[in-house]
Amino acid sequence: MEWWKDYFDEVYFRLYQGLEKVEIVQREVDFIERALELKKGMMVLDIACGSGRHVIELEKRGYEVIGIDYSGYLISVAKRRSEKVKWVRGDMRNLPFKEYFDAAYIFFTAFGYFQDEENLKTLMEVNRVLKKEGKFLLELINPFWVLDRFQRRMWFEGEGILCLEENEFDLHSMRVHSKRKIMKDGKVVDEREHSIRIYLPGELSFLLNLSGFIVKNLYGDHSLSPFERNSRRLIILAEKG
Repeated sequence: MEWWKDYFDEVYFRLYQGLEKVEIVQREVDFIERALELKKGMMVLDIACGSGRHVIELEKRGYEVIGIDYSGYLISVAKRRSEKVKWVRGDMRNLPFKEYFDAAYIFFTAFGYFQDEENLKTLMEVNRVLKKEGKFLLELINPFWVLDRFQRRMWFEGEGILCLEENEFDLHSMRVHSKRKIMKDGKVVDEREHSIRIYLPGELSFLLNLSGFIVKNLYGDHSLSPFERNSRRLIILAEKG
């Protein structure tokens, strides 16, 4: 199921409009800077950059940043926001770059869309485009947090729309399958599905090692607290070997 091909559109953008708030973006970019130990002038790659909120803030802070995303809609939003940044529409499994970057990151659980072989290919591509000893930050939801607090049904609001999400967790494939009904004025105006592979810390470390990375640290939040079972996030810092 290639749900990701047309999932990240205007409806998605409106659902997550709250993440665009200046104070949220600045806090998240503070975290990216600290975790990756960025220095002014470094080349940085944002993989699955979406509407570009982190990329634009990093560019303002003096970094050379490229944002890549598969979604034509989100890339068009990013281009309207900033003409200074290089925006690329592309597939994270086949990054159109050479060994070019000092650092790269994948944020907001934008990893696990594909089957295991293709997810591994993504990590190998990230490794390929990094310079030697380049750093990679992978920011995901903590699988233990998902298991301990799993909700089969949940409601949330976006900009002028309401969403009902119905979730199933497949313990055999370790995937969360979600169906969303988008509602406006009390009527269902759109239905969509998505499926994410939720990786355990040991699984991710194994895949990263296979891809040529050395895992340097595991964090549980944006304050760089050590990862624990009850952490909200699973954040891995790795370095190209």
